[in-house]
Amino acid sequence: MRRLLLPLAALLISDALLLIGHGLMLTLLPLRAEIEQFSAAQTGFTASTYFIGFVISCLVTPHIVRRVGHIRCFAVLATVFSAVVLLFHALPSFVVWLVLRFIVGFCIAGLYMVIESWLNDRATRETRGTILSLYTVINLSMIILGQQMLNFADPSGPMLFGLAAILLSLAIVPVSLTATLAPAPMQVVKLDFRRLWQLSHVGMEGAITSGLVTGAFWAMGPVYARGLGLDTSQLTLFMSGVVLGGALFQLPLGRLSDHYDRRLVLYFISLAGALVSAVLVFVPVVGNAFLFLAVLWGGTVMTMYSICLAHTSDNAEASDFVLVGSGILFLYGCSSAVGAPLASVFMSLFGPRGLFAFAAVCLLGFTLGISIRRKSHVVAIVDETEPFVTILETSPVIFELDPRHNDGEDSEFLAADGSSPGSDQDKASL
Repeated sequence: MRRLLLPLAALLISDALLLIGHGLMLTLLPLRAEIEQFSAAQTGFTASTYFIGFVISCLVTPHIVRRVGHIRCFAVLATVFSAVVLLFHALPSFVVWLVLRFIVGFCIAGLYMVIESWLNDRATRETRGTILSLYTVINLSMIILGQQMLNFADPSGPMLFGLAAILLSLAIVPVSLTATLAPAPMQVVKLDFRRLWQLSHVGMEGAITSGLVTGAFWAMGPVYARGLGLDTSQLTLFMSGVVLGGALFQLPLGRLSDHYDRRLVLYFISLAGALVSAVLVFVPVVGNAFLFLAVLWGGTVMTMYSICLAHTSDNAEASDFVLVGSGILFLYGCSSAVGAPLASVFMSLFGPRGLFAFAAVCLLGFTLGISIRRKSHVVAIVDETEPFVTILETSPVIFELDPRHNDGEDSEFLAADGSSPGSDQDKASL
């Protein structure tokens, strides 16, 4: 383990600092938007521009890396991110925040791509799963830690923005000083949503549903908590509880889906998520019961993405895994951009609890879609499915870290001449 981690130490330290700052901003920005008296719709639209920037960055960042390299790209994106964080406090305007949140989304997606490309370059077939697991633990833990840092100062003041900017700036140092050689430039991902639809209707529908609900939560969750009268410490516990639930339930539910029809697991997950959402809408819950529901809700909603990805991968060739994963991720990102404004409409009509009314509607719709699909489409039982692996919603490069991906062969990225390096049959289907 020591021989594995030492060459990656600088990169993982930078990743940890980056995710603490980003985790703080994820909760601080919606809360600050409410303090600045943004309407629910305005807060939702600022979140939408974040996800739009995220998706665009996944397409553009590989070109930047190919031009200037990984270290320079990381340094530039982290510096811009750090500067933009300070501008949120200095320029609390809705129009300005639309632009700033777009830049933040672009920067964080690009930083994810640089980190994951670097990790993938250092991974071997034997160490790929260990590196992915460690990376997942670091990301989730640091986001929770960053959310708890909201208790350090008044959200209406400049202190928390300054703290986030310091963490983001410090994240540049380990990567810039590392003596490890940077990896080869990443390639551009080719997407084919038509083929993705042929592989799995449920997988695509689940990715869209997951994006709608989680995008709404990240944008409006702090607004919901504040609307219920929670103080800052209770708000951060609620937000962290949801993330913790996703972390705790991810592997058990994934392993369960390895032994049963993944569509059936998704059906019960979405149904349970809808029921918990309904409880949060209609039942006034406080104290430990409220935190328990937050963990349970996160355990259902925050686990859907990985299981949808695994289900879609079951129907695909091994050489198509990065292509499938990238398509699912882009659907997730695009639907996340739509989820926040739609949830804000529910909150305008029904108050803060409208957030979970929106979640319940989306999850029940997905449950109904699975029911219809299972009745009209019966799949022959096979001896094996692709083993479940936890994958974060970060960048397309994360799918190269999956231990199921073939090292150095049948790459799903475009070759230098723009053609797919897969088989002739694969090229024809694309």
